[in-house]
Amino acid sequence: MKITARWLVCGCLLWSMARAADDAPGPEEKTKASDDDLRIRGVFDSALPRTEKKNALRLIVHPHLGDVTKRDHIRTALGFRYGLTQEWEASVEADAYFTHGLKKGSFFDEKGFSTLHLGTKYNLGERFIAGWETSVGLDWLKPLGQPPLDVTDGLKHVLPFISFSHQLENHPAWRVFTNLRYDDVTRTATLGLLEKNELGDDSLGLSGGVLYVRGLLTYTLETTYATTRLTAAVNREVYSLKPGFVWVIPPKYTFGGRSKWLFGVALRLSHGPDGNDVALGAKLRVNFDFKRMFGSKK
Repeated sequence: MKITARWLVCGCLLWSMARAADDAPGPEEKTKASDDDLRIRGVFDSALPRTEKKNALRLIVHPHLGDVTKRDHIRTALGFRYGLTQEWEASVEADAYFTHGLKKGSFFDEKGFSTLHLGTKYNLGERFIAGWETSVGLDWLKPLGQPPLDVTDGLKHVLPFISFSHQLENHPAWRVFTNLRYDDVTRTATLGLLEKNELGDDSLGLSGGVLYVRGLLTYTLETTYATTRLTAAVNREVYSLKPGFVWVIPPKYTFGGRSKWLFGVALRLSHGPDGNDVALGAKLRVNFDFKRMFGSKK
C-alpha cells in the first residue's frame, strides 16, 4: 500500500497512543508480547526461537487492516497454536476473506478461504552458542480453491528456517536476532497476484535486526535480503528495511476479556525487481487462551 498523507497521520496517531499506554503501570506488564505474538506477517516476519508453553492452546484471529484501502476484500487468518512440549509447538491457520463493501461489491458479497498454513518450531536452547537461543522450524502454505486474485499469490511455499536471538546482559530490554530460511516455491492451479518485489521463485533469505521492549511496546527493526541466484534460473534480489512496533493493547481497551490483543505497525522500504517501494502496514491480532475460555484451566 502506497503511503498517503492520511496513512501517515493515522500512523503517527497510533504511535502516540501506544507510547502513552506504554508508560502506564499495572498488571498489563504480565501480557508482554511473546516471540509468537511478535510474528505478525507484514509487520514483523522473522521467526524468533521461543515457543508456546507446554499444553497451551491459542486461538488466533488476525485481520489484515490494510486491506480496507488496498483491496476489495479483507483477509483474516484464523487458526490454532499448541505447545506440544516445553520446546516444541505446532500451528494451523487458514486465511479467510470477504468483501468489505467500501470499494467494489457489497459487504460479505464474496467470502471463502484462500490459503492453508501449517507450521512447527522447535527451540534448541543455547546448545550451539552460549547466550544465543536457537530454533529450527518449518512453514507450509498452500492456496485453496479459486479465490479472488488479490488475496493470494497462487503459490505453494515450503519454508524451513533456523533462527537465533541474543538478549543483551547489560541491557535486557534489547535483543538481537538473525534468521536464515529457504523458500521452496511450486506453482499451483490457483491463480493469484504477487506483491511488489515478491520473488515468486525458489529463494534463500537472510534477515536480522534488533528488538527493544518498553512496557507493553516492542519496537522492531528488521532487515531482509532474499535472492534467487543460487536456487532458480533467474537472478533476482530483494533488499528491505522495516522499522515498526507491536503494542499489546491493555485489557481496559479490549472489553476486559481474557484475550490478548496486539496492534502492529511497520514501514517497509524495499528495493528489488519491481524497483523501489515504500509501504505502511497496520495489522491487528487477537490471541485467545482456548482452554481458559472453556474453563479447563484456572
